[in-house]
This record gives sequence, C-alpha cells and structure tokens, in this order.
Amino acid sequence: MKTILIKITIIMTAIFMVSCEGDLNTQDPTQLPAEAFIVDGETALQALFKAYDDVQDRYVAGAEMKMIQGLYSDELMHPGSFPHLDEALFNNFLPNNAGTTPIFGNHYDIINTTTEVIRLTEVLDDVAIEPAVKQAIIAEAHGLRAYGYFQLVKVFGGLPITEMTVPLDGPGAKDVPRSSEAEVYTYILNEIALAEGGIATTEFGRMTADALRVLKAEVLLFTGDYPGVENTLAPLIGEYALVGEYRDLYREDGPNSESIWRVNYNSTDSNGLSAFFTPTGRREVAPTQSLLDAFEPNDDRLDRIANDDDINTVFIRKWTAPTDQPYIYRYADVLLMYAEALARRNAPNAADFLNEVRERALLDPVTLNSSNVVERIAQERRIEFYGEAKRWEDVKRLGLAPTVISAKGITYREKLLLWPIPQNELDRNSLLNQENQNPGY
Repeated sequence: MKTILIKITIIMTAIFMVSCEGDLNTQDPTQLPAEAFIVDGETALQALFKAYDDVQDRYVAGAEMKMIQGLYSDELMHPGSFPHLDEALFNNFLPNNAGTTPIFGNHYDIINTTTEVIRLTEVLDDVAIEPAVKQAIIAEAHGLRAYGYFQLVKVFGGLPITEMTVPLDGPGAKDVPRSSEAEVYTYILNEIALAEGGIATTEFGRMTADALRVLKAEVLLFTGDYPGVENTLAPLIGEYALVGEYRDLYREDGPNSESIWRVNYNSTDSNGLSAFFTPTGRREVAPTQSLLDAFEPNDDRLDRIANDDDINTVFIRKWTAPTDQPYIYRYADVLLMYAEALARRNAPNAADFLNEVRERALLDPVTLNSSNVVERIAQERRIEFYGEAKRWEDVKRLGLAPTVISAKGITYREKLLLWPIPQNELDRNSLLNQENQNPGY
C-alpha cells in the first residue's frame, strides 16, 4: 500500500511542477488522441486528472447542479432571470433545457474520460507502468465512472451504457441504445466492485477508498438495499467525526475531520457558487420560505443563511468565494444513511446516529424507527444539506414528490420524477428516438 501511495504522489508532484512552471512541452490530453497521450504511468495519471476537471464543472459539482436540484424541489426560489432555471422552478423542463442538457453531457465527459483511461491503461506493459500503479489508476477510473452514471440515473432514469467514448456530436460519435434504469444500477454496482480494493490514493479532492464506500452505500440506498447500506457503512462509523460547529464546514478549505470527498477548486478554477447564490454575484437563487420554516427553533444550521428574516434579501452563504470547496460526501452523510438503514429494521440504536447530527446543531434528541423514518430522515437531510443538490433526490427516493410538488402549487404528474433525455442526444444517436424519451416529454 505504501509503495503505491509513494509512486502516485511522486507522479502527481511531477505533473504539478511541470504545469506550474508553464512548460510549453507539457502534453494536454484534451488536445491529443487518447492513444497518443496515454503511453505510461505518468500520462495515464494525468489523463485521469482530466476526469477530476470534469467533476469540477459547474453542471456537475458546481453551481448549476445545485441550483437546478434545489429549484426542482422546494428548497430554492428564483429571484434571478435565467429562463432555464424557471423551467426547474415550475417543474416544466423542455428537452432542450439549457441546464439539464449540459448536466447530461458533462457527466458523460466523466464517463468518456475514465473509459479512455481504463481502455488505454489496461494495455500498457510493465515497462511503461508499474503493475501496482496501473491497478490503482484503473480502479480509481472505475469508481469515477460509477459516480458519473449514478449522478445521471437518479434524475434521467435509464441511460446509454457505453464502453467506448461517446461524444455528444461530431463524426466520432458512437450510437448506443438506452439501457433500463435497473440495468444502469447493476452496471454501477459492477463498476464499484471493479474499483473496490484497488483505489490507493488518499489525496485530497480525489475519490479515495472511503469515498467509494460511501458512493456504494448511496447506490444501495437508492435501490432499497438497506442491509447492504448498513454493512457497507459500518466500517466508517467512528473513523470520522463531525466538525465542532456547522459553520466551520464552510469557513475553511481543505480536509477536515468530517470530509470524505470534497471538490478541490483553486485559483484557476471556479465553482460558480458564490456568483449565483450570493448578492455579491447575481443572487440567481435564494432559500424558499418553505425551507426557512422547516428549521426548528435554535437550529444552529440556520447560521449559513443570511437575512433569514427578509425573504427579499435572504441568501445561502455556505460559499462566498469561487475557490470554495463543496462536499460530495461528508461524515454527516454516513451517519444519516446509517441511521436510516438501521431504522428500517427498527434497530434500537438507530436514533443515536441521527441525534449525533442533531446534537451538533444544538437540537434535542428524537426517536427514530420504521414508522417515522421517512419523516425524520427527510427533515434532517433537508436541513443538514440545504443547497447541496440532495433535496430533490431525497424527495424522490422517499416517495415525497407528490406532496412536495403539490405544495408548490404545481399539479403533480408521474413524469416529473424523471427529467427529459436531452433532445440533442435523441437527435445525435441513431439508436434513440422519441419513443426512447422519458414518458410525458
């Protein structure tokens, strides 16, 4: 294990030094055919880093995904002016929506990049790349590919599954039929299995073995395998700790006792979050009155909402700079997923893990069992993760979509559980047509 970590760290350092020095001979994987670029361990790792650039995209871990998910549920309102966000707010996506279209395509960028990394790293011999490093890079790529598909299947349903690069358009585009939602989930779990035991990195901002474990647990949660969730997360209980105060999660960048996977934005990247969430930017979105009313008295998590007594100026202040590093997974995720899994079987200690999160928020303990698990978990996750692109997924998974959408004054229809497959994908792919579109679009 130490050998793998040392080797990868050396390669990362070398690439970082070259890129910082502005060497004109530095190869760019986006400007070369993959076969010409991935020729050894160093270039394989550099190509893998391109997938992390894809994760940083504002339609993946940045502002757009968080705005659209929040608007589509009951978390955010839209004081701004972007038309595609109005479609999200009113649960009325068109197939050419300017937000869902790049969400679909940019997650496929992750899939395409990791597919090429896997395909071309697998054929490198032991002279070009040390076997342990090869195994670690391929495993990490499988994990990232699973993440890309998982983010998409939750909102679009069935997807084209490809082992080849699938650009959205152009002469190199490959046509792939759409697989069912169940087939996609099976594929994701298989990808995770291929990654398990192989990921070696502990570098901040990358998918570690623990991040992969949480991803697996979340996939199992969405498929209703609660014993699987419990067994998957049990090794992480007590291995992390909640930071002292909720506000501290967002005050400092870098790793902390709670972070499991955090996106590493820096001065050359921008998450877009402060630009769209705060009045120093556009304040394109803001918390709804429904969200504000959901806070219990004295809940310390309200601290990250400014001007909460004025609906006309209220805003979320979790992110105040373009380099802030949002979380994909943190220990509060683990505790609440674990609590839910235990409560589904009426385990007597289920509430302990939920109340650990509540205690940090200065709230009294509550009970948790199979009869109140949906209500309790929905409430706690809503307040713990507001603005972080989790609310709509929870609403859908917990069967609350009819209630939540109707409370917005919108007529609930089953079609709203899925977003439309982008029109440009239907037009581009000869194996897809309108019959393959999600029902109702």
